[in-house]
Amino acid sequence: MSDSLNLELNSYDESVRGAPHMELPVLDLSLLDSPDLSNVESLAISLRDIISQIGFLCIVNHKVSEKVIAKMTEFSENFFLLPLEEKESLAINRHERGYTAINIEVIEDNAIGGSSRNDLNESFNFGVEYPPDDPRVISGKRMYAANVWPKSIPEFSSVAKSYIFEMERLSKRLLPVWAIALGLKPNYFDHLFDSAHSYVRTIRYPSRPYLEKEELGIRSHSDTSFVTLLPPENETGLQVMDENGTWFWPDCPPGGIIVNFGMYLERLSNGVVRATPHRVIPPISGTRYSMPFFMCPNLEAVIECLPTCYSSTNPPKYKPESFWSFHTNHMSKIYPHFAAKEDES
Repeated sequence: MSDSLNLELNSYDESVRGAPHMELPVLDLSLLDSPDLSNVESLAISLRDIISQIGFLCIVNHKVSEKVIAKMTEFSENFFLLPLEEKESLAINRHERGYTAINIEVIEDNAIGGSSRNDLNESFNFGVEYPPDDPRVISGKRMYAANVWPKSIPEFSSVAKSYIFEMERLSKRLLPVWAIALGLKPNYFDHLFDSAHSYVRTIRYPSRPYLEKEELGIRSHSDTSFVTLLPPENETGLQVMDENGTWFWPDCPPGGIIVNFGMYLERLSNGVVRATPHRVIPPISGTRYSMPFFMCPNLEAVIECLPTCYSSTNPPKYKPESFWSFHTNHMSKIYPHFAAKEDES
């Protein structure tokens, strides 16, 4: 390798890993312990201020069981230790459930500097399940199938379901805060999440002592969700892009859960809320494990501009469409391994 190429690679590694640190704004959810609506309104005022800054925050006193998080982390690590043949028998399907091997996933392009190089991670998706007699399940409609579980880890499904339950409960506690922050009645969002299509992606990032040019754990992207919740991790890796296009390492108090705002929320709010681009940097040593929880609405919920977020001088920027349509089209466009999945209405 030539000296000039070595210099270029070292420069890339230093520019990525040398990003500055920034403390995320913090919401203390202990205020929600009281039934007094004024406490929710107080949190909503704080959230409204954060919305105008950046699409990330940190929540503390969230009441998510540390034991549940620790158990899910343990079982995720055990899953990735399984033989490759067993993991590949659970290969990701058109319902976005299952395993994706390392160096398979590619983010093609997202208008914020993404490229088509493979991401350095392996992952396993699971989420909420629908009743087996649901007509959409029976018809095989995309996104409505059951999870696939590793047979050699029989307790995995119960641990995963406990984790989903805890994170979904936290997400729904925040809905009145979001509603009031956006000038709506506290229960405004309830009907959009009474059959929420929330899911989890457990991810393993192997170490990379030196990054080659354009090499990342996950490229720059935004999530399709309403919000995404990220509990504490064993290794740092997440980077966030600020409003000026500068990457930084987000700092969160110990035990806090990071929340980032998704594209569904951005569209509902007519761009008032920003679905902030973010990426993941592989650890220098060791292995990083991550378990983001994607809070998504009912699949048939229509993404339509909120009544408080448009006017005659600020008309809706996005056409109404179901979350199912928006999400599946976006995933097929961004991730080639979903592009081959058939379109269904």
